[in-house]
Amino acid sequence: MRYKGIIFDMDGVLIDSESIYLQEVIDYILDVLKEDVDFLELKEAMYKIVGSSDKRTYEIIADYLDNKYSPQELRAGIHAMEFNLDYRTILNPHVLNVLPRLKKAGYKIAIASSSSMENIKTVTSQCGIDQYFDCMVSDFDFEESKPDPAIYLETLQRLDLKPEEVIAIEDSTYGIQACINANMRVIAKEDHRYNFNQGLADVVASDILEAFNIIEYWNKK
Repeated sequence: MRYKGIIFDMDGVLIDSESIYLQEVIDYILDVLKEDVDFLELKEAMYKIVGSSDKRTYEIIADYLDNKYSPQELRAGIHAMEFNLDYRTILNPHVLNVLPRLKKAGYKIAIASSSSMENIKTVTSQCGIDQYFDCMVSDFDFEESKPDPAIYLETLQRLDLKPEEVIAIEDSTYGIQACINANMRVIAKEDHRYNFNQGLADVVASDILEAFNIIEYWNKK
């Protein structure tokens, strides 16, 4: 087996959460802060936060609002909103089928996510997929976030694998660049909603099942 490990991003790859998080930010700006901004312009501007780190997200929002609020104020305000989500309802198609197949085939499997470890554990536990992962790594633990490769280099170390032995599955431009910077092969899970530059990836897969088939094909070459 040439490839021995698979590293998944979480938001947008395992779960279709990014549109929900994006709407939460938009609702906060329009309904809580009562900012008088055009909805479509705001939505387009906030695409920049999709796939970004927690720290960078609130810096982007603060900058858009002309720094009337600090990133810390915005983070506290958005996190204070009531937000109950059953992650099972937004689990992406084929995840429940592909993860056990990867495990059965002998791959080491990991998550490398910009979300907090608390959120990663909540998502994987709710969705019943936590048992498939050999390790889970959060961007919160690093000084630099994606597109910096630090999270992927740490994940590789925990898996005890080399970059050339691992395939990552990402969706965002930040995540894809982080994989490239870590010298890893990367499959982009197709998504046209947020202006991602998925052409940077080695290949684009329509869903997780197609990504699995690509992995198997690469390993047979």
